[in-house]
Amino acid sequence: MTTFVIVGGGLAGAKSAEALRDQGFDGEIVLVTDEPNRPYERPPLSKDYLQGKTERDSVFVHPETWYAENNVDLRLSTAATAIDRAAHEVRLADGTSVHYDKLLLATGSSPRRIPGAEDA
Repeated sequence: MTTFVIVGGGLAGAKSAEALRDQGFDGEIVLVTDEPNRPYERPPLSKDYLQGKTERDSVFVHPETWYAENNVDLRLSTAATAIDRAAHEVRLADGTSVHYDKLLLATGSSPRRIPGAEDA
């Protein structure tokens, strides 16, 4: 069986798992995220939920049951610490590793500070 590991539990990671299933991928999908919550959409979280305009569940990409129903192994609070490309393994912060046949890095990005543009 083919194992597809997705590192990153944001919108891109969750939607990638969804697309794989929608396109008929029947292998194992492992979604690894260091977040303690299932994947959520950040703009609705910051704009609507934090302003009290919407319920908490509305910010999540999928309902809580979606991952089990679609056979996606969602590993919350699990940081990926290294990738061994030769062995096809992702090492996790807890000392374990997960084998992959296919790997997607969907970790997002962090804003970069540019000297001299502090007010930008």
